[in-house]
Amino acid sequence: AEQQQGIRYCLFQLHSTYRGLDARNNIGAKGLTGEAYSGHAFWDTETYCLLFYLFSDTKAARNLLMYRYRALPMARERAAAMDLAGACYPVATLDGTEACTLWQHSSLQMQPSTAVAYAVETYARLTGDEAFLRREGAEMLCEIARYVLSRGEWNQHGFGFYGVMGPDEFHMMVSNDFYTNFMGKKTLLQAADTVERLAGSERAALARKIALKPEEPAAWRRAAEKMIFLRRADGVYEQHEGYFNLPHTNIRDIPATEFPLYEHWSYDRIYRSDMLKQPDVLMAMYLHPEDFSAEEIAANYAYYEPRCVHESSLSPSVHAILAGALGRRGEAARLFGFAVRLDLDNYNRNTCEGLHLSSAAAAWVTMTECFGGLRFDGDTLRLAPWLAEGWKRFGFSLRVRGSLLRVSVQTGGVTLACGGKPIVLTLYGETLTVGETPVTR
Repeated sequence: AEQQQGIRYCLFQLHSTYRGLDARNNIGAKGLTGEAYSGHAFWDTETYCLLFYLFSDTKAARNLLMYRYRALPMARERAAAMDLAGACYPVATLDGTEACTLWQHSSLQMQPSTAVAYAVETYARLTGDEAFLRREGAEMLCEIARYVLSRGEWNQHGFGFYGVMGPDEFHMMVSNDFYTNFMGKKTLLQAADTVERLAGSERAALARKIALKPEEPAAWRRAAEKMIFLRRADGVYEQHEGYFNLPHTNIRDIPATEFPLYEHWSYDRIYRSDMLKQPDVLMAMYLHPEDFSAEEIAANYAYYEPRCVHESSLSPSVHAILAGALGRRGEAARLFGFAVRLDLDNYNRNTCEGLHLSSAAAAWVTMTECFGGLRFDGDTLRLAPWLAEGWKRFGFSLRVRGSLLRVSVQTGGVTLACGGKPIVLTLYGETLTVGETPVTR
């Protein structure tokens, strides 16, 4: 009952905060519930919130991307101010300009830009909106790829990024952060692939608009192919250069009264251990599970999860989804309980500052991806639902290419029904065509 209340509360907040009626608006990290972060939007929009709207309101999802497209001139200005090429999207913003006052975040974090690239590709793949990808999407991807290439450096080992801060904000000014390098590689390849897919006239129009040189996509591919990744023989990726040699902090020895750590520990005390605020390596694996083997995900989860304090509201859901995929179902259910009631039960002792809208979206993603086994690559929609211990049933709805798919899961089986054009999907590996007549397995 507590989790049912929690997910309904999350859905209510998402629907009442953003409806996508105006492309000049984004989703503030606190929505309309508190003044912390001054109403600013973060990269959470693209990595957490977008998926909810992609499966509920495609127009709203598109306007989230159009917000970033409208802000492209400001992103170009930001890159130029940092002596870089292309477009650098802000860490925190209201109108597209950088509003973050902490230099270690605004200057060192590349994830806002690579998150926009991820969102462009994800939106186009899931909706089939090729027109957007070939116009606004291609322009954004190319400008972000220019920024990524200019931000990186070459050495004898290959191409990488130096003096950065990844998603795990407990480590700054590091070199070859895994998430930063991995998402940088994906961005460079996405941009090059998109340019190659353009028809001759489309490519010529893009080249005229942004002065794209013929040799640029090849340079993006070369950097992507030589991207530096640090990996042990057991499959565990090093979060950044030197991470494995950091002093160890047993996070279970930290008294609960000292959380949140930012309010009780000095920055330099936080920065000098292997403790994580939120996932970095695991975040990359959550966004692109198709790029990693099950063995790699399992090895990295086993290594990094015990080091994570989940101080970020975004952390529990990512871990829950990966735990579910690894068959660690009890752990997944426990983490979901944390995510879905984060604000209602004030787990991080900061609900007074406002609700965590991105965490609310992440809780919905956990419901559908972890417990629903949802995977959709734009071609095949896959489902593999399971019931957590103590659950009797659950259900959710998805809008997929104009159709409304309803999923009902209970002890006796799974029932699917679809309003609109029938959907071809797989359920536990079985291919089904689902229409208005319910199908039960």
